[in-house]
Amino acid sequence: MREGKIGTTVFWFREYESLLFPEDVLAATWKKICRREKVDKERAINLVLCSDYRIKKLNRDFRDKDKATDVLSFCFDEPDMLGEIYISLQRAAVQARRFGVSYESEMNRLFVHGAFHLLGYDHIDDRDREIMEEKEAGYI
Repeated sequence: MREGKIGTTVFWFREYESLLFPEDVLAATWKKICRREKVDKERAINLVLCSDYRIKKLNRDFRDKDKATDVLSFCFDEPDMLGEIYISLQRAAVQARRFGVSYESEMNRLFVHGAFHLLGYDHIDDRDREIMEEKEAGYI
């Protein structure tokens, strides 16, 4: 596993080595989110870049859904740590092809989605989904 840092507040852990991730794009996006959404610069997130296998296991263990998904967020809401975002690099690559967008663009979309979950947004009902999608649209 390789690890690194995006800016001062995003720590990334790459469990799946076969696909790269657009570190610079995600760093710029996180900076914008922090500035526009007034996120305390001292609050960090962990970004775990994983495989379908790993995210399927997490989805099963924590959400009772026995299938791979693209992104999961776990909110810690601690003074110095917002939480963790898990992104399946394999799902991102498949979805980029399916949606006709670049891998970089799909990774950014998943990162933004995960980040807004950590900031308290959700999509349980239609109204919440609209609010969350409107917020996300400003960053993707």
